[in-house]
Order: sequence, then C-alpha cells, then structure tokens
Amino acid sequence: MALSSIFKLRTSATPALLELLKNTTLGTNGAMYRHLDTSTRILEADQPLFLSMERNDKVIGNVTFCQRGTAWYIRYFAFHSLAQAGSKKKKEDKGNSFLKRELNQFFDEVFEGKHSDEKVESMYAYIDPRNDRSKWMSENFGFKVVSHLVTQSFSRISPKKSDRLVKMNDWKEIQSLVECNYSLHAYYFTTHAEKPPFYGLKNEAGELIATCRVTRVNWEIVRLPGKMGGLLTKVIPYIPFLNKLIKPKHHTFLVPEIVTAKDNNPKLIQELFSAVLAEEKQTLMLWWIDQQDTIYLASKDQISWGLFHKIVGAPAVDVVERVSPSSSRKTTGPVFVTAYDMV
Repeated sequence: MALSSIFKLRTSATPALLELLKNTTLGTNGAMYRHLDTSTRILEADQPLFLSMERNDKVIGNVTFCQRGTAWYIRYFAFHSLAQAGSKKKKEDKGNSFLKRELNQFFDEVFEGKHSDEKVESMYAYIDPRNDRSKWMSENFGFKVVSHLVTQSFSRISPKKSDRLVKMNDWKEIQSLVECNYSLHAYYFTTHAEKPPFYGLKNEAGELIATCRVTRVNWEIVRLPGKMGGLLTKVIPYIPFLNKLIKPKHHTFLVPEIVTAKDNNPKLIQELFSAVLAEEKQTLMLWWIDQQDTIYLASKDQISWGLFHKIVGAPAVDVVERVSPSSSRKTTGPVFVTAYDMV
C-alpha cells in the first residue's frame, strides 16, 4: 500500500521545507526556543531523507531522517498543528489518525528494506520528556525510552584562560582518545565529530590530557524552563551578570562533544571548558551527555558549573528507539551524542 499522495520523499530540502523548519518553535511546557542556524545545519545533514507532508505548494509537516547504516536518526519532526494536542487529549482527531497511519506505514516500509540498500535495524531520536508533541510522537509510533541524557550547562562571566590550551584541526590527533572513551557506546558515529575545531590541554611533556570538539550555536529563546521561565526571559536583559550569559533574541553558546580527560579528572574538564570559552569569547556551554557516561558521573558533583546551572539545573532528555521486528538489538546505555543532533 503506497503512501498518500500528500507525502513527498526527497533527498534534499526544498525552500518550502526550510521555511517550515526555520519557523518551528521547539518545546511546549519547559524551555521554548527556535534554531537560528537551520539554513546551514540542514546542508550538513548526513545522508538525509526528507519525508514531507505537502499541500498547495506548502510543506505542512516533515520528518527528516539521517541514514546511518543500520540505524536511522530522526533529526527533525515538525508538523504545523496535527500532533500538538496528542498526549493531553485521550481522543484523537482525524488529522492525528491519518498522520499516525501514514507514518507507521512508512516506518514499517523502512524496516522491510523498501527505502535503503542496507538493512535498517533501528530508528532513534532525542526528545524532551516535558514536550507534549515529542511524547505524542514517541508514544504513537512505537518508540521506547532506552536511555537518558542531561543538558549540562557550564557558564562563566569571565572565563579563565589556560596556557595549556591548544587548538587542533586534525582528527587523527584525538581519534585514539575518542575511540577509547566512546567507541563502545550505543549509536557511536563520528561523521560530524571528526570535523574541526578541536581543543585540548597539553601537559609539560606535550601529552594531551583533555580534549573536546565545539560547535557554535545560535538560538532565539522564547522562554526558559521553570514556572517563571516566561517572565525571566523578558527581564533578563535588565539583570546584571545574567544578561551577559543569556541574550534571548539571539543567544549564542558553545556545545562541546567527544569530551575526554585523563582519568576522567573533573579539574581538567573545568580548566578545558573555561579556557575554550575564553578563547571563543563566549560565556556559556551546553553539554549533552548520557547521564550514565563515566566522564559525567565523575564530574557532575565535582565541577562548579556556574550561574546558568543554578537557574535551570540539568534538564533531562529521553533517548527513544524503535527496533525492527526482525532485529534482536537491545540498546543499553550509555548512548553516544554528537552535537549536530542536538542543535
């Protein structure tokens, strides 16, 4: 049975699709934000497949998949209004029923091998557990929670420089460290992580003792997490110190990934993060990491994360997965996170 003619399958993004994604506000009950880098991020997608719902030359919905061999990552899931009330209302409207039927059919076809040369064993995504639309997607398409990430902020009004900081452009300089720390993680994937810039700390012997890659990100923050999040977003521009960390209309920050430190030493991570902020002339990082990752467990209670962390904490992100009926795959954490998938 073929998909309805309202659905189009493409390997490149159309202007209409880009317009939908640029205007999509993410989040519902907690933080709400809009990506300002979508025009460039979408060009960086690895092996993308765009399943769009179109009417009258307009894209009214889209699911973007990054095809990563036997695992497909769901990069975007954006629909104008069809799924917005799903988890709050027990009763589904006709739009929701139609969407569920068509997308479930497509997911089944993927696992049957109709849309790729390689056998697909699973699909996965990251969702905000407080986001009604994301929960609706997860609950109605057979996705199960298999792990949890944390959104760990690191902020400094005046970040401290380090004479030990080095900037690198060669993936091979850090490859062995990354593989040692992450290659056994679920969904390990380095296509994006291999792209510079990389930062590290070197000791007197010239040994790399801490490393990371960073991505510069631009968001518009509609509201922050918490009961006072909406009000706080409006008054931040007038609050000393805080207005140096957060600029709601155009908020720029760094996202570290493939973070390593000798013996998972939290002092090295703190020195590295602060020095990178100073070098990049920024004040805030958001680090997405599996909450069971050994490097995070060693550092979460040992690092002074800064003012932003005191305000928003470390919000959780669910890792959800749908496995092919013919696969015996059982995902156990920790899960590997690449910055591209979060921004």
